[in-house]
Amino acid sequence: MPMSGYLAQLRKKVGNDLLLLPSTAVAIHDDQMRLLLGLHADKKVWVAPGGLIEPGEQPADAAIRETWEETGLVIEITGFLGVYGGPDLMIDYPNGDRAAYVGTIFRGRVTGGQLRADGEETLEVRYFTQDEFAKVPHAKWMDAAMPVLFTGHSQPHFFPPTWKPPL
Repeated sequence: MPMSGYLAQLRKKVGNDLLLLPSTAVAIHDDQMRLLLGLHADKKVWVAPGGLIEPGEQPADAAIRETWEETGLVIEITGFLGVYGGPDLMIDYPNGDRAAYVGTIFRGRVTGGQLRADGEETLEVRYFTQDEFAKVPHAKWMDAAMPVLFTGHSQPHFFPPTWKPPL
């Protein structure tokens, strides 16, 4: 998918400077608890379906939309996996753009559609076991989420706070 109109307009104003951007992704499993991942064209890494949350859009709606666009699957959101940010979600793109994402990660299940890569943003989509996943290049945030990525049910996951007010 081409850059969203909102982000393109913002980039015209700030150039390649670092932007803090809200994003979303979905952990979708098949009946064997394999995780659905897509090979992203820009960085050649495997990642759960997801992307930028547009202004005024609910994170869950963005997760469903991005999954449809990248995989051809219709999903429903079944839970909340966690929220991630920090160094593992800072990306330097080949065109020089810099972004720091805050990712809201959901659980979802397939309700329809036909699995296919969009061929533009996602080159390939398929399900991975945890062992297979560990052997392919993947987004760094997924390592942080590993405690809950390959489980069907767990409490939401996040890094505990490290900041404390100066006393």
